[in-house]
Amino acid sequence: MMEENSSFEADELEVNLEAAGLERLRQERRGQLVSIVTTVAVHAILLLLLTLIFVSLGPEEVPQIVAVTEKGLEQDNLKKKDFARSVKQKPQPAQSASRVQPIAAALASPIAVPSIEDPAEVPVGIGVDIGRGFGFGRGKGGGGGGGSMSFFGAKAQANKVVFLVDFSESMVREGGGVRLERLKKELINSLSKLPKGMEFQVIYYSHAPWLGGETLLGAPARFADNPADRIPWSQATKEGIAKAINDVRIAQTKGGTRWKPPLELALAMKPAPSLIWLLSDGAADDREEVVDDMQKINPLNVPINTIGLELPGPGFSSLVAISRRTGGKASIVIGGRLYTGAAALQYATDEFGGGIDF
Repeated sequence: MMEENSSFEADELEVNLEAAGLERLRQERRGQLVSIVTTVAVHAILLLLLTLIFVSLGPEEVPQIVAVTEKGLEQDNLKKKDFARSVKQKPQPAQSASRVQPIAAALASPIAVPSIEDPAEVPVGIGVDIGRGFGFGRGKGGGGGGGSMSFFGAKAQANKVVFLVDFSESMVREGGGVRLERLKKELINSLSKLPKGMEFQVIYYSHAPWLGGETLLGAPARFADNPADRIPWSQATKEGIAKAINDVRIAQTKGGTRWKPPLELALAMKPAPSLIWLLSDGAADDREEVVDDMQKINPLNVPINTIGLELPGPGFSSLVAISRRTGGKASIVIGGRLYTGAAALQYATDEFGGGIDF
């Protein structure tokens, strides 16, 4: 009887041991499963957080340009009057004896910087084009197609247009490259919307000019008075525009800033342009020479629309003078906004005398 009890107890002990082993095994597996689920959950949360951080940061967008005109000058409070006074108080260099007469000698009195109220904004592409007496249309150009086009939101009519775009090193050095990105974006936008039948050309420049697909150092030397160096017109066809846009995308900056060489090449084109856009982000080394010799450089008086890209002060004053003497229009981009007409004058000085007016 005692042997039977011992055998029964041994069997019971063995069963209990097996049950305990199974329970431990289940607990171990449960623990492993919990660990796996926890690990997966933690990684999923980390991945989600990294995704949210990446999306929130994202690539830096080039600020959209908006146009500001004298009409509805009610919203923007950029302290323009204070800027005008500070620029006006800066001492100006002595005028050279070779300077021509004032920009508009017929004006009754000089206007250094007009008092402008706060401007209103309109998105780029709306085509606001306001300006008092700063008219377009005195240039001599050939026939052909054409129509309305715009650059940085400023509109114009033309059938043969040349874009002179500043690709000097300051386009990247100043502003961390945003200026160059903005220029490329706006130039591509303008090229893509050129009307069918228009003839166009893009001339890149720094201290010397070059064409699309070339570089400053690799471009051949061109002389405006040499017919063999005459730059041809491109047609606003699907293929012509596609090539021009691709050239803009790959164009690189190099060198300083001179306005006369690209202007001379553009004005030597045959037939002559009906409109030239001159964009710059710096006061060119030869700006005074260009202003003084504008009649000699541009005997056909082709309208030159100028745009100062983040260029307040004397540099923009020179661009205003160029537009003023050719019947073009001057605009300036400040803080992602395009100022035209009288609204742009607050960023110019009166260094050329005779008043700056539109």
